[in-house]
Amino acid sequence: MTPLTRTDEQQLRQAQQQSQLMVPPLNFALIAPGIYRSGFPNPKSHPFLLQLGLRTIIYVFDGDCQPYHLQFIQDNSINYKHFRVAANKEPFAEMDHAVVAQILAEVLDTRNHPLLLHCNRGIRRVGCLVGCIRKLQGWAMTAIFDEYQRFSGTKIRIADQEFIEVFRHPVSRDPQFQPAWLED
Repeated sequence: MTPLTRTDEQQLRQAQQQSQLMVPPLNFALIAPGIYRSGFPNPKSHPFLLQLGLRTIIYVFDGDCQPYHLQFIQDNSINYKHFRVAANKEPFAEMDHAVVAQILAEVLDTRNHPLLLHCNRGIRRVGCLVGCIRKLQGWAMTAIFDEYQRFSGTKIRIADQEFIEVFRHPVSRDPQFQPAWLED
């Protein structure tokens, strides 16, 4: 067998890189132009995220972020915001309405777009935040709950749906930097 030339090796490496599958994070979806949702990205999903040209990643979870993900964020000069938010749980635990309003203000500021909003699985915390965005967009509650249920599957929490339904905390927005699809 003839050894590969340097050109052959470079072409082979390039072909291998190009043939790598793009793997989105768990429960990845477009929320609205410039805003994406997902579960916690693993290293296999980092090339996919790079294709989005993210400016900001918002992590919503009461625990710490994985070091490999922080390194990815730093290496790619992505703005990172971590909001420590506990999940809604019966009978007394509920997401803090003021913190949710603060997160929504960040998400709805176009200076942060393109933006990825994620929690660990992309179901509960992110599902509640997306539900609140849908309320701001004027969606019917049945449509909001349908979307929540599509992502949560069998892991539906009534406490999450109640949170979405009663959320009315004012969300501070600068009209100059709010998305066009949200204009009043």
